[in-house]
Amino acid sequence: MLQDKLARSTFSGFIYLLSASGIQVFLKIGVLAILARIISPRDFGLAGIAIIIVEFSKLFTQMGVGPAIVQRKELEDRHLTTGFTLSLCMGVLFAGFLFLAASTLEVFFRMEGLAPVLQAISVVFFVDSTTLIGQAQLQRNMKFKLLAALEVMSYAIGYGAVGISLGYLGMGVWALVIANISQAVLYAALVMIVQPFSKRPGFNYNAFKELIHFGAGHTLARIGNYLAIQGDNLVVGRTLGAASLGIYGRAYQFMVMPSSLFGNTLDKVLFPAMSKVQDDKQKLVKAYLTGTSLIALIAIPISVLFVFLAPEIILSLLGPQWKEVIDPFRILACSLLFRMSYKMSDSLARATGAVYKRAWRQLLYAGAVFLSSYIGHFWGLNGVAWGVALTLVGNFFMMSQLSNKLIGSTWLDLAKAHTHGVLLGITTGVFSYFIVNISRQFNAFYITLLCTGIGVIVLLCLVIWAFPSFFIRNDHKALVEKLILKRFKKISLEVI
Repeated sequence: MLQDKLARSTFSGFIYLLSASGIQVFLKIGVLAILARIISPRDFGLAGIAIIIVEFSKLFTQMGVGPAIVQRKELEDRHLTTGFTLSLCMGVLFAGFLFLAASTLEVFFRMEGLAPVLQAISVVFFVDSTTLIGQAQLQRNMKFKLLAALEVMSYAIGYGAVGISLGYLGMGVWALVIANISQAVLYAALVMIVQPFSKRPGFNYNAFKELIHFGAGHTLARIGNYLAIQGDNLVVGRTLGAASLGIYGRAYQFMVMPSSLFGNTLDKVLFPAMSKVQDDKQKLVKAYLTGTSLIALIAIPISVLFVFLAPEIILSLLGPQWKEVIDPFRILACSLLFRMSYKMSDSLARATGAVYKRAWRQLLYAGAVFLSSYIGHFWGLNGVAWGVALTLVGNFFMMSQLSNKLIGSTWLDLAKAHTHGVLLGITTGVFSYFIVNISRQFNAFYITLLCTGIGVIVLLCLVIWAFPSFFIRNDHKALVEKLILKRFKKISLEVI
């Protein structure tokens, strides 16, 4: 009974967060399409470097306290008050540090105008520190519907509406800076409203040790992971300049959107769910392989479509002035599966407390990204993209090895989990190749996108209906039957 309840909560959370992420992805595409036409690549590059610095510094201010609260089997008030005090102190400390170090960072990155941007955006440290505990409690209690609503609302109003309005007023990089600040403020206010928690400062040494043991390992891994994710951007910004970073950043942003939609959503729901059954290897194996196969089923066909439709996607959404984004985007799209799939291993490692084993792998991954990006920059943005793509493949296998070790799964199990996704990808690729080349005869981006999109959706529906065993795993069928069809039947009976 408890297992069924956890499964329903996990699935419901996934649906809510997936829906919210889907809405947010479409919002981001729309907002980016507008901002790209009114803000220059250099301004995007300046704001991008500032956000990278802020997000990296947050890893130290948060100290893994939020995930430690989610992962703990037993949570007491002393953990919450200690965690809140730590978060608040570190937020104030790093806001002041970034404000003072802004001029030095401007010289290091050789980007004129970066210092005032960093000083303005440093306020985000304090804002985020006030909501860390509330956000962790929402995730621990699996209130994914609320989390989903807060994320969509804060992005749509705080970032989208503010950024576009200020962009049309000609504020350039400041439109992006103020949009990021307003998004953080709105999200913080909403979290405080829906998840009240004690703002009373306090410190308990034992609670600190209990939180920091997990939090330190988690932070080390996040440092490695963040440097790996942003290392290529840092190298591009430092060696090729702000304009090149603006171009490369848009290519990477489009590539990771499916990862944000599916991979991050799975991570948010599976981390707390796996934490609740962290001692049951059989359940962990099932969750890991089911999640991995689901990601493959989604990521591989999307990756194929991105490769074929890269010119149409970029030129129709961003405009002809961003045509240099096409080739890096196409190269990065080849690694989409590996970018999304290692998230499963990441969730598993955190849920089982293997944060230090995860940490050294992520630090190694970060080093590989910096090295491959630096070597690749001699061949321009395409060289950087190839370096990053190959490094993503290596990280996937490194993290998969950790998963196998933690729960006793095998490489053969992992290969089988990808089989249906590979078959669906091949089918999508063959069909897309012909329909894209035919529709390009009309010399219209939107016609090619529309024809290919509709054609692929119809094709996939037909082949899955006609040959379900080739494309859908039994555990996916059972999941749909148990958690979707039964729910619809119950609703139908209630209506009757």
